[in-house]
Amino acid sequence: MRHSNRNAGYLLRANLKQNLKFSLIWLVILIMMIASGAGKLEAAFAGGVSGSKEIVKMLRAPGMAAMFGAMPKVDTYNTAIVFAGVMVVFMIILQALWVMPLMIRNTRGQEESGLLEMVRARNVGRTAAITAASLELLIDSAIMGILYFVSLAAVNMGGTDLYGDFLFSLGMVIANLLFGAIALLFAQLTNNTRTANMLSYMVLTAAYLVRLVTDIQHQNLTWLSPIGWFEKANFYTDNNVWALGLALLVSILLAASATMIARNRDLGAGIIAERTGRAKAAGWLRSIPALLWRTERGLFAGWLIGAVVFGGVMGSVLGGVGDILKTNPLYRKILDVGQINAANQTMVLSFLGMYLGIFVALAVTAGVQVAFRLKRDDNLGYLSVIHAEKPTRTTISVSYYCFGLLAGVFVLSAGLLALFFTGNTVLSHPLPLKYLGRLFAASVPAVISFIALGIALVGLWPRLSSLFWLYMGAGLIVQIFRGLFDLPKHAGNFTPFGWIANVPVENVDQTWLIVMVVSAIVLFILGIAGYRRQDLSL
Repeated sequence: MRHSNRNAGYLLRANLKQNLKFSLIWLVILIMMIASGAGKLEAAFAGGVSGSKEIVKMLRAPGMAAMFGAMPKVDTYNTAIVFAGVMVVFMIILQALWVMPLMIRNTRGQEESGLLEMVRARNVGRTAAITAASLELLIDSAIMGILYFVSLAAVNMGGTDLYGDFLFSLGMVIANLLFGAIALLFAQLTNNTRTANMLSYMVLTAAYLVRLVTDIQHQNLTWLSPIGWFEKANFYTDNNVWALGLALLVSILLAASATMIARNRDLGAGIIAERTGRAKAAGWLRSIPALLWRTERGLFAGWLIGAVVFGGVMGSVLGGVGDILKTNPLYRKILDVGQINAANQTMVLSFLGMYLGIFVALAVTAGVQVAFRLKRDDNLGYLSVIHAEKPTRTTISVSYYCFGLLAGVFVLSAGLLALFFTGNTVLSHPLPLKYLGRLFAASVPAVISFIALGIALVGLWPRLSSLFWLYMGAGLIVQIFRGLFDLPKHAGNFTPFGWIANVPVENVDQTWLIVMVVSAIVLFILGIAGYRRQDLSL
């Protein structure tokens, strides 16, 4: 075992140095979310009993439970209980988006680039890379947990104590280890980063969807989701350590399995065998768009299926959202039937507006992933042969960029159609089609402008392209939590998420619509011009 891990410390130091900026940015985002969430909720609960009751009532609505998780059933709610109910699921997803690509990049990514082959030619053990990645995961998670604990202790929410803060921080650390171990395992099972990332995100999405369905209808079945294990810990109430123990045990087993596979497989190989291709490529693959379709069709299909499933699940909870007012005796006394139905529709439209930001983010992620392939394929040397042939740099870049734009629009369309029509099947008063038109009129330009920004970064400043995810993530977080944390009305206007915040209750503002269309065109052109001036590999 020691022989297999020789010089793992050297790789660990190299990984920590290489990933320092990436991890620091994520740590800042996560700590800001924890501290601001705790502080804003504490301020809201300090405002009086009526305000706190309204917050709890809102969070227990089916639509909110679908997004953030079911609130624990207790007699009296305080800031700490509500904080855990809101933040657990959301923080786990954010953390997984940090550690999963990090683990794959440190293992399979180094093999794919040829770096690990050169390193292994020296006195480096077979499992040194995965051991170094696991140690980095443990170090980063421990630092994150300590910062969480310090932040929560400093805010000192109502209903909390040091043990509760410690257990919450420990739970988030174990969540990091669990999803990091899942990514490590897929990095060993597959022979390329693309498939490893796709399978890792599929597991994360499936865990979220299972938790979403069970939290609304059958909370006893939430144990079927890895994310649900941390909900069942019931931080600040029961403080169930056995749920965390289960997650830690699974993390250890997954990491051990990944290590065993790494010890016995060949360098560059994977356990999951790729399907054998044709001996001679089809003639239609001679064009760049056709080649892109052939290589990216699996990713595209996965995003489409995920968008349809997610849209259907989110749409299925709209019926419960619309019935909230009917079950409130006070509203039934004040309003007549017509007014109640109108108020129900307004509430459903408000939830659609909140969901719209998530579907835009999903579509943008799908499209930008394809656009960013241009940078990655160039770095790995895949485009060197193509550059030596007839296709110009403009043709290559336009093919990648247009495929990314189309992928984003199709994923968005599939998700919104599933959301709208599934919702109409469960609503007692279905929504008119004009609201679907408002959703598309606002979201399509937003998706295109977001993707165009990613395209411009790839063309002009490819080394800074990772900042795109920080920009989009910050905009989505601010828009989702703006009302809950009592942020200013225009706090989210630094991204298109804020520009479409009132849709579909209202039409998108024409000024912002023009801004999105014009900026998309300008950024797209800049991305093409920038790539033409780049060297072959950056």
